[in-house]
Amino acid sequence: MKNAKSVAVFIIFSIILSSGLISCGGSKSGAGPKVEAGALAKPAPTGNAKIDQFVDDAFGVLEEVEGMKKSLAEINATLKEINNHPVGPLEWMKEDIMRSLAKAKDATKQLDVDALIEALKGKIYGMVESAKNTKVGLDNVKEKVQSLLKVLPELPAETASMKLKAPKGLKAIKSAGGPLKALPVEIKALATEAQLVLENCNKLISSIGK
Repeated sequence: MKNAKSVAVFIIFSIILSSGLISCGGSKSGAGPKVEAGALAKPAPTGNAKIDQFVDDAFGVLEEVEGMKKSLAEINATLKEINNHPVGPLEWMKEDIMRSLAKAKDATKQLDVDALIEALKGKIYGMVESAKNTKVGLDNVKEKVQSLLKVLPELPAETASMKLKAPKGLKAIKSAGGPLKALPVEIKALATEAQLVLENCNKLISSIGK
């Protein structure tokens, strides 16, 4: 009987790993989504190296933050689904596996409660890791933003040598500098949200199997 349970647990984890269920997104540096049309529009190069580098760096940071926002939103959505499932977290796990892999339907017939508990914990631990990565990423982004904001006041002077292209340079500085100035407040809010996600994940883990 013990061997049967071990086989069941192995099957479920093989399914989860192969379908990427344990890892719930991530907050890798530079891996954020590209800025979409209609959102923040990155200005075209101005020809001034310092301004163009600032714009590239600023929009790189903005994309990182968008990636982190998306990651936390996905985790929150998953937590809400698990907590609000009408039957319970274990049934949610079973349904999630069956949605993710066709042959999981047959595998779940071999699973007992213990196997499903381990599978669900694995899923949640993946979300915990993602939230932790987001917190670390936010610390790194905060440092980048601080450095860029120190450079920002120096940039308008760069347009003096741009002659007729000076307005284009000023517009690029404004396009990147405006959203950048708003990031410190947003980063603080995201850090608070990431901590709340961790706490909610830990609460869910502690309640499983009781």
